[in-house]
Amino acid sequence: MSGKAGKFTRDSLGLAFTQYLVRAMSMARGFVAAKMLDPMSFGAWNALQLMMDYGSLAPFGTQQGLDQMVPARLVEGDEARTARLKRAALFNVVAFSILFAALGLGWASVGSSRMRDAWHLSGLTIALLCVMLVNVANVGTSILRSHGDIGALSRWFQIQGLVGSGLGLVLMFWMGRWGLLWGWLAGCLVAFVFVMRRGRTVFPLVPRPAVDSLDLVQIGLPLYLFSASSLVMRNLDRIVVLRFLGTQSLGYYGLSVNVLTLLMAIPDSLVYVSYPQFVRVYSEAGRKAEVLHQRVERLARGIAIGVPFAAGMCAIVCPALVHVLLPKYDPCVGAMRMLGFGATGIALASLASIVLMTVGRRVILVPSAILLTALSGGLQVLSIRWNGGLTGIAAASSTAYLVSGGILLSLAGASMELDELYDLALRNGSLDDPDIADALAQNFVELRVLRLHNWRTLSRLAKGIEPGAESSITKLAWSSMTQHMADTALDLIGPAAPLYLGADDNPGAGKWQRQWLWSKASSIAGGTSEVQRTILGDRMLGLPR
Repeated sequence: MSGKAGKFTRDSLGLAFTQYLVRAMSMARGFVAAKMLDPMSFGAWNALQLMMDYGSLAPFGTQQGLDQMVPARLVEGDEARTARLKRAALFNVVAFSILFAALGLGWASVGSSRMRDAWHLSGLTIALLCVMLVNVANVGTSILRSHGDIGALSRWFQIQGLVGSGLGLVLMFWMGRWGLLWGWLAGCLVAFVFVMRRGRTVFPLVPRPAVDSLDLVQIGLPLYLFSASSLVMRNLDRIVVLRFLGTQSLGYYGLSVNVLTLLMAIPDSLVYVSYPQFVRVYSEAGRKAEVLHQRVERLARGIAIGVPFAAGMCAIVCPALVHVLLPKYDPCVGAMRMLGFGATGIALASLASIVLMTVGRRVILVPSAILLTALSGGLQVLSIRWNGGLTGIAAASSTAYLVSGGILLSLAGASMELDELYDLALRNGSLDDPDIADALAQNFVELRVLRLHNWRTLSRLAKGIEPGAESSITKLAWSSMTQHMADTALDLIGPAAPLYLGADDNPGAGKWQRQWLWSKASSIAGGTSEVQRTILGDRMLGLPR
């Protein structure tokens, strides 16, 4: 176990170091480009990057399905089915990427005069070729990662980022913003060749459609929709800036986004490395959620402590650097400070999404993705109406990130605990007890009701409606569910309920006892249940005082 933990740490830190190295190079490219180019040209480059970012959505769930299915197939040991799955994934990615390129060129030719005027069809074609190379390479890195070769992923990031950004910086001195594009194409091409050579023993060279093509999309679609919504949430602010405030403002705002990109390096690495390991461990343990609990808890605690600290440091240092080195970009300082604190929400939401996918609760992600994206867009449009400027849009984005992270992590945690309680009841024979069976069923119903309350709150926020007194219903539902689930846990462990850490024959090693003690605070923290009922009686029911 210690060897596996050491490998996880090495892989995570190695990937995080690579991410920081690449993102530092990308930020250097951004700062130099901002210094050399005027805000209008820098904004045009950011707009093209947006299109390439959305190109990662072209595979339509295939990438996420591959991450979910390959580790499970490797555990089963069926090499023929695994090879067929890989060929089907390659076929999907190539076909969907070609479709995305055709639609992108059609949109630029007919609809987007700004993009066409800035880059012409030749520049857009180069950008779409980059999208194709990256998407196919992503299939290779996903397969290599499932086979335990995390180092290949780190090398791919290094080659693409360092070659693409470094060469782009050099070419920019002669070609302006076009040098950035040609440099990025070179980086994508070299990284693609590396992945093909590194994965030649496990990566299929010939794409082939199969029944698995549909299975990949179907299984990966929930996480794809969530990932798409996360990408939209992380880019929607730039789209709003471009649409309502113009290309020059996008140039200012694009510099602010660099801080968010830097802060997400370690959290993104942890989640990326953890996902195939979660799937493998969960499959090997017979689909028991208890094997994930401590892993998820450690990751969530690290994110909740480390990311806000880093954001605070960036809020102090980065604006001062901008003022000294890039004084013409001073309008982005307020947005830069705001965006940094949204990184915690993005990281927690990403962690929650892979947990929900692993334990088979992927259906939760679909409505959550839609509502959270709508929430982000609604808040940003409101900030435009209230003349919040770049800082207002950044504040709206960070609020949406934090809300999404908190809600999804709470749903993921409750889902895991409910699965653990069911497994515990199955092992000790408690399911034959009608009272225990009824309590578990009631816990399931209360969790579903809480989920619906959360979705209603998000829907109201997305429409620009304040939650009002109805939020007290959600708080009461959460408190009730938390306490009832903790009571059920103690009923299940029976005579072990008075025990705690270090005691023998104690299911969960004290976790359920800690959960029960903590649950008592749920009806106090954030407003006592009595206060919440008073609010409902007074403001919703109109009862006399």
